[in-house]
Amino acid sequence: MITSLLFYPDKDFYDQPENYGYDYENIHIETAGKIKLHAWYLKSHEERGCVLYLHGNAGNISGRLYKMTGWVERGFSVLLLDYRGYGASQGKIEQGEDIVEDAEAGLHWLQDQKGWALEKTILFGESLGTHPAIRLAVRYKAKALILEAPYTAFTDLAPIHYPVIPRFLSENLLKNFAFKNIDYIVKIQTPLLIIHGTEDPTCPYPMGQKLFELAPEPKAFFTVEGGEHNNLPEVAQDEYWQKPFEFIIAEK
Repeated sequence: MITSLLFYPDKDFYDQPENYGYDYENIHIETAGKIKLHAWYLKSHEERGCVLYLHGNAGNISGRLYKMTGWVERGFSVLLLDYRGYGASQGKIEQGEDIVEDAEAGLHWLQDQKGWALEKTILFGESLGTHPAIRLAVRYKAKALILEAPYTAFTDLAPIHYPVIPRFLSENLLKNFAFKNIDYIVKIQTPLLIIHGTEDPTCPYPMGQKLFELAPEPKAFFTVEGGEHNNLPEVAQDEYWQKPFEFIIAEK
């Protein structure tokens, strides 16, 4: 019941890499627990760096293809990874640590199969995906950590989205899915950029500000005025990619 309230995986693909002219590989990555995850590796021939993109709690990687255009155009390859149970990936999410294991499998694949060093790897987390991205940034020192529409913890989101459930009860129900970004952000080893819309109703803007306040330097915050949860590329337009790009190239 809890997983059905938190995760909205879609098995259908509504877009394909060919529609954007991407040079890509259709791949499967095995996790430490022997679950095969589906992913698309979008190749940039400039090889300026590589983005490990960890998406939010709804849909699948096909719904994020349009967000990759600015990265590929700027010379970055991208690994778009579906968590277990999403898209063509096997299995299902049974506990919070599952998506962390999935993200780590993606990172190891980039290292082992494509030779991407950590110093050229960007960890990008969108909404739900900010948690596994932060966790990887605690374990590894990557080139950059980019968080789009982050939250302090799922237990902090529960009173916003399920106000009729008492806090003590929601915290008990979410004990395996707390996703406490606020506890891990202080430990990251990687330069941080947060992108957040001021009108985000899903993961409120002050949550991003709180995480930024607690995070160690170097760090930067890109405020998208009037941006909501799912429309930041449309509102920010080219700056949605340009601001992170400038942050990355500034980090020596």
